[in-house]
Amino acid sequence: MNPSFRQIAELFNVVDSEGDSDVRQLKAEVKGKNADESEGLAKLRLSEGDYQNAIRHFKEAITQRDAKSPNTLIDLAGAYEYGDLELQAFKQYKRAVKAQEGSPEPLLGLSDLLRRSGRFRDAIAELEKAIKLEPGNPFYHIKLAETLREMGEPAKALAAAEYAVVVKADESFYHYWVGDLLLELKRYEEALQSFRAAIELSPGDDFLYLRASVAFWMTDRRVEAIKAIRLASDLDVEKVVYAGMLEALLRADGKIVDADLEVERASQMDRFDKDIVNRALAEMGIKDYDPHQG
Repeated sequence: MNPSFRQIAELFNVVDSEGDSDVRQLKAEVKGKNADESEGLAKLRLSEGDYQNAIRHFKEAITQRDAKSPNTLIDLAGAYEYGDLELQAFKQYKRAVKAQEGSPEPLLGLSDLLRRSGRFRDAIAELEKAIKLEPGNPFYHIKLAETLREMGEPAKALAAAEYAVVVKADESFYHYWVGDLLLELKRYEEALQSFRAAIELSPGDDFLYLRASVAFWMTDRRVEAIKAIRLASDLDVEKVVYAGMLEALLRADGKIVDADLEVERASQMDRFDKDIVNRALAEMGIKDYDPHQG
């Protein structure tokens, strides 16, 4: 399944809110005149959260083609996933793997499904097949690293992620990913080096400065940690989460007067902002601290 469909649906939390039964009936009766039209309708219904009709249109697209399209099979598998039909999704991915032998794409989809089902070793086996097909693709190594990390193998995950960095040294995300894992492993000096590389490649990404501030704080560089948050705030002045971080760090560093200057903006944080602040503070060893309570 094309990741963009999943991302769009999740981003907008799209659901089919049309309550009119006549409209639903009309949508159910629509059919594509050919495979391309059916596939287009399937993707439209998928973006609307109408998984039942998306599945129907993908199936029609498959039958309308002279040969089974691996990409359509992958999209159909993704539609099954959205409809919580895991077994059917698994079968479609396996069909796509068979139809597109020698291609890593269906292997990645199958691996993601297995990982989400908690079948980490099976997921890794599929990823290793994809890597064997394209050993120089850094994205596959990051996917392997993510799976290893999720199954509780951070050291192995680091090795896989570092390979991605070697292959694609100009990709900021890979450096960030390694730095974030190094924070988890409490290897703070090394994490700083990774975050520095990520920031040099993407100096306008405010989130990178937030993550770097954790590494600075844990290496007893409080001035730099606070400066990193100020830089993040300068990059996106609308984000009050950084006011909350500044208030918390300044108080923890004994700079009460400066901390008080951040109170008004910090008070505008919502629950999501406070969660970001408290998770970062926990990583810094500042526990049981509500940044807006003083």
